[in-house]
Amino acid sequence: MHTDGRSGPARAAHHLVPSAYFRDLAAGRGGPETIRFLRTTEYSRRLLLLRTLLDTIAATPGALGPLPPVDSAWDILTAVQEHAPDDFQDLLLHPQIGIWLGHGLRRLSRTAWGDGPLWTDLGHLYAVCSVAALRAGLPLRTTVPLRDGAAMFPTLGLARLSGRPRWGTAEVVVEAGRLRVDPYGARVGPPEPPGAPDGDAPGWQALRRLRADAAGRPARVWLDDIDPYRDLGEPLPAERLDKEEIARWRERFGHAMTLLTRSDPCMAAAVAEGLRTVTPVRPAKTGVVVSASSGDAFGGMLTSLPPDPATLAVTVVHEFQHTKLGGLLHLLTLEQDGGAERHYAPWRDDPRPLSGLLQGAYAFLGITDFWCRYLDQAPRAERPVAQFEFALHRRQTQDAVRTLGADPALTAHGRRFLRGMAARLPSWWADGRIRPDITALAEFAATDHRTGWRIRHLTPAPDDVRALARAFAAGAPADCHIAESSVVPDPAASWSHARTGLIRQSLGGPPDGRRLEPSAADRALVTGDPAASDAYARLLADDPEAPEPWTGLILALAAGDPAAGPLLRRPELPHAIHRELRVTGTAADPRDVARWLAAGMSRRDRGR
Repeated sequence: MHTDGRSGPARAAHHLVPSAYFRDLAAGRGGPETIRFLRTTEYSRRLLLLRTLLDTIAATPGALGPLPPVDSAWDILTAVQEHAPDDFQDLLLHPQIGIWLGHGLRRLSRTAWGDGPLWTDLGHLYAVCSVAALRAGLPLRTTVPLRDGAAMFPTLGLARLSGRPRWGTAEVVVEAGRLRVDPYGARVGPPEPPGAPDGDAPGWQALRRLRADAAGRPARVWLDDIDPYRDLGEPLPAERLDKEEIARWRERFGHAMTLLTRSDPCMAAAVAEGLRTVTPVRPAKTGVVVSASSGDAFGGMLTSLPPDPATLAVTVVHEFQHTKLGGLLHLLTLEQDGGAERHYAPWRDDPRPLSGLLQGAYAFLGITDFWCRYLDQAPRAERPVAQFEFALHRRQTQDAVRTLGADPALTAHGRRFLRGMAARLPSWWADGRIRPDITALAEFAATDHRTGWRIRHLTPAPDDVRALARAFAAGAPADCHIAESSVVPDPAASWSHARTGLIRQSLGGPPDGRRLEPSAADRALVTGDPAASDAYARLLADDPEAPEPWTGLILALAAGDPAAGPLLRRPELPHAIHRELRVTGTAADPRDVARWLAAGMSRRDRGR
């Protein structure tokens, strides 16, 4: 490979980010040219990672176990890069190779352990060499590791050899445009010419494709259910989709790309340029859409199959936003933070570090833009839900952008990037296509989540809580000149999201598998029934620590009486005061505690 020499240090390629690309990315955009630039820079990074892996293997005795010495891999990869540079670059940029490189380096540094001997992960290098030689038309004889009697060849498929040990080896021969595993035995490999659907053959499972037209560009994406390095963590066994599942994926992906092309042809073209693999995952609950991506796997995403093309289009945009920002973060430092989980992210139930908030805000910049552009494309029956999603996500994105802007840990590049993000917001708020009642529902849903998050994860100063509890018990007014609450993450906190689920269903949206059955109190609150606060108080009588009824009670009181509105700023306080009263043996109705505190907060506001 092109470095300073086999024995010398790897040399980094220096890339300058053109201002036009930076501006486009900051605005949540970036067309095919921008994506090609990011792929070029990612290739430089992959070369450095590959060189580091090879050098570290060479310096680690026994790292490759029974496999050939690392110099043989170096020789074939160098030959392929010189003979067929474009093929070599395309292979090295395969997302699953990025995941493998990261996993291999973590195993060598003992920050990951794997499920087998070290050489079974590092030896995947020879499967990469085999595919590289095949692409370049070069002959090769080598040995690859077997995992559960199988060997994966990136971008080709999985060879299965029956009767082999879980951790073993197999010979590979590449010659005359053919690849054969166990050439003197089972002779497993891709069929030539292809004789079975999707290229399957006895002992061979081929990668399948998703195909679609995207703004006049062909979108050709691997649907990867077999590569052990298709997940973000440890290697996975193959989990083959059946014919019906493949058909659903292909149909839905095609419709999603058609929808994205109609709504946002620039984004569709960028996705066609950059998306390379989709890894299907099975959600824990039916009806739940789960998705993820990794900075190690530029151009790759994991997702369950969404229920409809619009949701799949949103999911693709979501994860592709992470891909773009991940590529930029390999070039520029946008924040310098210690990683403390201290920020409220409106789309997450847990506190997030600054880096996580930035990633989420950027993803939702794209999601909000999608809903804005999709409004006029949505079928008439789906427009109320589309309006709700747009209104909710613009509120969430704006709140996150404001939080980011107040954090001093952003770098100069980070602040410039954030200004580009913020410039997208005004046009969304000027959009007059959303019904006022739907805007109100979206604002309610955003307030609901923020209130519940504070109740679960913010802890007021203990001295302030004790003082307020004593004042309540004595019948004195609330002195609300108190310190800010501290973020104390509660990873075990439960959420139902039932009220937002009710809103979506009322607008014609599908049921959400994550939502628990809403209570009678939830139904009363969403429909504007003034009895909601009494219903929540009854739930708290049964379980005074439950965060859902506390959230609902604060929302119900604020909705029914403007004087209770200040509670929304510090909803964790009445919960904490009520707990302290119980500890001291003072009986108190949570509604009385909340109203008493609201009066004190109002007095403080008037005295400012």
